[in-house]
Amino acid sequence: MFRALSLAALLATPALGDEVWDSAQGPVVYEEDTGGAAVLSFTHPNGYPARLVIPGLAGNYQDRAVHRAFWVGQGPGTCFAAMSLGGQPSHDWGEALISFDRPAFPTSFTLSLGDCFGPMTTSFRALAR
Repeated sequence: MFRALSLAALLATPALGDEVWDSAQGPVVYEEDTGGAAVLSFTHPNGYPARLVIPGLAGNYQDRAVHRAFWVGQGPGTCFAAMSLGGQPSHDWGEALISFDRPAFPTSFTLSLGDCFGPMTTSFRALAR
């Protein structure tokens, strides 16, 4: 009985990279967990590749809601200070807010983005595959 429950739990939990959403900007991919944060890759509406870092979401597939986050892009950016992610400094970054539709995987979300420390002025929908 315990084996069957364990197997069912494993089958219900996605592996990193298996969680993908479709958006107007292209795919959004759950890349990795690091330091308690989930890291997703996406194309920012400015057209450059970016990564979304969601503190506290690492390994959380059952209790998703609205989460504060930040993004770091590969564009030229306009921020006065650089943010570094993975050892590569960037002047293309900002705050973000990810709002999942439902608490459990799979679920779609709305992502709101701001530039640097400015207000969130851009948003887009990402639909679970």
